[in-house]
Amino acid sequence: MSRKFLTNIDLNSNELRNGVIHNLATDPGTGVAGQLYFNTVDQVLKIYNGTTSQWEAVGSVEFIGDAVNDLLDSGTGISLNYNDGANSLTITNTGVTSIAGTANEVSVSGSAGSVIVSLPESITVDVTGDLTGNADSATALETARTISLGGSLSGSVSFNGTSDVTITADIVADSVALGTDTTGDYVAGASASGAGISVTGSGGEGSTLTIENTGVTSLSGTANEVTVSASAGAITIGLPDDVTIGGNLGVTGNLTVSGSVTTLNTETLLVEDNKVTLNSNVTGTPSANSGIEVERGDLTNAELIWDESADVWKAGLSGSVTTISLEGHTHVASDVTDFDTAVDAEIDDYLTGSDSISIISGSIDATLAASASYLTKVGGLAVDKANLETALVADGFPRKYATGNTSLTSSGGVCTWTVTHNLATKDVTVQVYEVAADYSQVEVDVQHTSTSAVTIKINSASTISADTYRVVVIG
Repeated sequence: MSRKFLTNIDLNSNELRNGVIHNLATDPGTGVAGQLYFNTVDQVLKIYNGTTSQWEAVGSVEFIGDAVNDLLDSGTGISLNYNDGANSLTITNTGVTSIAGTANEVSVSGSAGSVIVSLPESITVDVTGDLTGNADSATALETARTISLGGSLSGSVSFNGTSDVTITADIVADSVALGTDTTGDYVAGASASGAGISVTGSGGEGSTLTIENTGVTSLSGTANEVTVSASAGAITIGLPDDVTIGGNLGVTGNLTVSGSVTTLNTETLLVEDNKVTLNSNVTGTPSANSGIEVERGDLTNAELIWDESADVWKAGLSGSVTTISLEGHTHVASDVTDFDTAVDAEIDDYLTGSDSISIISGSIDATLAASASYLTKVGGLAVDKANLETALVADGFPRKYATGNTSLTSSGGVCTWTVTHNLATKDVTVQVYEVAADYSQVEVDVQHTSTSAVTIKINSASTISADTYRVVVIG
């Protein structure tokens, strides 16, 4: 499947990436000068030569010969001679043609294009000055030198270059640091390791260290919060039977209260759980009502109660709660107070301007404003299509125009097709389809000529028959 382009493609100097040339087993017949395809049998790329009217392999001897001749230029000492008819290129060396060596200094020989430059067996060298070779014995230094050791070692020796020498080394007194230059146990010093601990005495061999606890020397518990007891070096810290916490109490685990009454003297109660369970110890068939009661001081308390006998929620003042109406409940007219008045008020909130709606014997009477001219009451409430289309276009809704082509005459290799859509805008989308190929979409050159027409140009050297293509204009 492929998309047809009936106009030239201008990439505007952008790259064509991962492209594949058309694959064919044989030449496709007459082509256009410069047309390319890949021959899958010969495994070569072919181009249509507009001059000889034939397909020529890119990479053939003729093609490569011409390309090489265009690339090569003769240089100093080199001449080129290209024979296009014979497909031959002759390269001649017109520069250095012989190499000779100086007698008794350099010899030169050549064979099959190779040149060897070497020294002869006997060499004559004119030397001015002294020529010195290897000696079997060491030569003494003109002035003997003294080599000495430094750092923690001492010692020296005199050296004149005629024989080996040995340096006798001694360790300099007090030059070895026990903490860094030796291994084994050694206390260099000590200090207090934390608050409440004191260390006296200096470090070093034979010294004495005294470590004392100068921090906490006694423990006592706050009344009604923590108890402390001690025996034989052990300290026990616990809670008394009655605990009073003056600040905040945080419990990260579960909290179980087993008393009969839980009292919260707080202004705000925050519960993270999304459901609070009441009557959690009920088993079997429930009988007791459950809910929430609000203390109202001198006034009657308020309640939200689940009525177990009626299986409904009730709310109101204590002793006079009433059933709460929920979605799915069935009601009679007497259950809803001022129903008609409430419905009338709700409908009235949706009406604006001069439009009005009233309920008369189960039917709706509509009075239409002038601004709604696309509605009509003819034969009931209906839509005036023409006026509605005008209103929709004014609101930015698009329209569509479609048609087939007339017979198009080629001029200069291009067929021009003018499509009058009358959509009153240049902001249109244009798509062209090939009728004979199951409406395959093709790419053409489209010019938005005016607000009522577009001009379509198709590359074709011959006349295009009517209804070959179909166009859809949306805008």
